[in-house]
Amino acid sequence: MKLTFLNHAILCLLVSVAVAQDPVKIAPDAYKLEFENEYIKVQRVHYAPHAKIPEHDHTAFGSAYVYLNDADPVIFKHVGLSYGVVTRPAVKAGSFRLYKAVKETHAVENLNNTASDFLRVEFKTEPGKEANSLRGKFFRLDVPAGENFQQVQFENEQVRITRLSCAAGNKCLEVANATEPILFVVLTEATFKLGLVRDIKLLPGQTHWVVAGKSVAGENTGKSAAELLRFDFKTAPLKNIGSAPPDPHSHEANSVSEKSKSEASEFLKRGAALESMGQIADSIAAHEQALAHNLQLVQAHINLISLYGRTRQFEKAEQHYLSALALNPDLPELHYNFGVLRAGQEKLSEATQAFLQCLKLDPYYAQAHYNYATIIETEGKLNEAAEHYRQAIANKVGYRSAHFSLGRILVNQDKFAAAIEHFQQTLTPEDSETPRFMYALGATYVRSGDKIKGIQFLREALKRAAVLNQAQLVMSLERDLKSLDQNK
Repeated sequence: MKLTFLNHAILCLLVSVAVAQDPVKIAPDAYKLEFENEYIKVQRVHYAPHAKIPEHDHTAFGSAYVYLNDADPVIFKHVGLSYGVVTRPAVKAGSFRLYKAVKETHAVENLNNTASDFLRVEFKTEPGKEANSLRGKFFRLDVPAGENFQQVQFENEQVRITRLSCAAGNKCLEVANATEPILFVVLTEATFKLGLVRDIKLLPGQTHWVVAGKSVAGENTGKSAAELLRFDFKTAPLKNIGSAPPDPHSHEANSVSEKSKSEASEFLKRGAALESMGQIADSIAAHEQALAHNLQLVQAHINLISLYGRTRQFEKAEQHYLSALALNPDLPELHYNFGVLRAGQEKLSEATQAFLQCLKLDPYYAQAHYNYATIIETEGKLNEAAEHYRQAIANKVGYRSAHFSLGRILVNQDKFAAAIEHFQQTLTPEDSETPRFMYALGATYVRSGDKIKGIQFLREALKRAAVLNQAQLVMSLERDLKSLDQNK
């Protein structure tokens, strides 16, 4: 949705009921069985650019999703579940996500020019007592150069997951008489000696299984560090694998009829269209109609946080935040939208916490980095703010506002050359903001000692501002140009 700090696209597509099918059979180009035994099933997933994967089924096992490349958002269109259409955020190579057992049928659409590659590791073992404990996103860590490194990133009753880094020329992966079965997943290309076999080429996504009681030892014979994940399975395989764990969402398919879900989706799409046309009151009414048909439609709650916030109906916005939080607290955009709401109320402490929670769930959420930076910049934390502006730029190509804000900080730190580089990134595409950005660029050239180039940009900014009837900016530019002429 269009928020105070964000143009947020609403993605809501109507899906129909279909007979569940094995993804390996229905979409063999997208899903390939990598490895399976009584403990796990590993599928290698490849969503090609602009691929549309038809509806297929995934069994109800807790799973890890190990991402093998940097990939843009992907749309999942669920059938028979209250959350319907969900957009997976952009992901980074080497990260992984955990989620509890859910029996799903969904279609997939990759709208991007780049592929998305990952492993789906299904845990066919007895789950822990608390099913919700299997969740979270986990990312690469900074490791000391030239040293082996390992750190447990997740552990519950069912599984322990350790991130490993094996330095070049070092021995690692040393397990003697494993007390529990182990799965190793390769994250980076590497060359290893395993046992007596030398120069084994390991590629991202390859797996190695170690049964309980067996040993393994390896040596990184390559020239760079190798990264791996180690899964230790702490519980026994499920006795009746055909039944799988109970589906915690089984009640949802029956609690809302398919007709109601379809009608809710239609109202949600209508609400998004009305909002894009600036008809905020009508958009609110459409979103409320969506919830009247399906109260568990989390995207409608998230959108209403913004819509009610923009109309200053803060109590209603907060109610929808709490409703969405109860449905799924792990959605980064939920916390981001709440941060925007609190920022609009000038409750900056709460806004800060919301943006930080968003970044905890998704460290690559560019707008959250940007909005968090705008708050801490006002607190004088310039170096920290600058770093978050850089993160915003790194994760959103052409983020003009972030380039401008970072350039402003660099000017205040007398780093004119670096500031000029960032201001130059703000000049395209040309729009009503261009004169202001060009003003900053010209003023920075002047401060750096290049008055000729600075005056050229200031004059061009003045011309553009005049065409756009930006009276206050015109007055400021005329004043500065007059001052520069007098000081020649």
